[in-house]
Amino acid sequence: MKKNIWENVYYRLNDETEIKLAVLFCIRYADMPISDIEVKHFMLEATSVDFIDLCSAISAVQADGYIRVVSREEIEKYDLTLRGGETLDMFEDKIMASVRSSLRRAIDEYFRREQNKTQVRCEIEPVSKDAYGVNIELKEGKDTFVTMSLFAGSKDKAYSLRRGFLSDPMGMYAEFVKLLSEADPKKDEENV
Repeated sequence: MKKNIWENVYYRLNDETEIKLAVLFCIRYADMPISDIEVKHFMLEATSVDFIDLCSAISAVQADGYIRVVSREEIEKYDLTLRGGETLDMFEDKIMASVRSSLRRAIDEYFRREQNKTQVRCEIEPVSKDAYGVNIELKEGKDTFVTMSLFAGSKDKAYSLRRGFLSDPMGMYAEFVKLLSEADPKKDEENV
């Protein structure tokens, strides 16, 4: 069986304009705002680009108004501006087809892995001096099962609540639903 000698050969992106266009392509293809780390991950996974050149290109497209920073889920992410979209419309064909294909594959694989994960978030947050709360969130794909903020009081209690939630998030969710389902239905009629 013949081995494909070109299988592991990457096109070296070293032209600043090509790198900028590839960054814009990543953001457009993701079809949602993506973080700085995600852009860098996609570019480094799919192409052979110098990290310093990549960082400079990202800063340049932001400074030139092709991308803007938006805040999603308390994280700063990049989104295309109208100018960035129009520029990519005009010059997308200047990005080599193999680079576009590699970027698509890297982005698709990343989001496939992320979507298949059950997403659990549990953060301890100070609510006042010497008092803490715990913010929990349980998601699967795009479905949110529970989002809740709990007052814990002491820092030790907050860590205890966090450990309890993280030990079995789906079990906690099932118990919470069970507890709420057992409420007396006559109470609904009284409160209306």
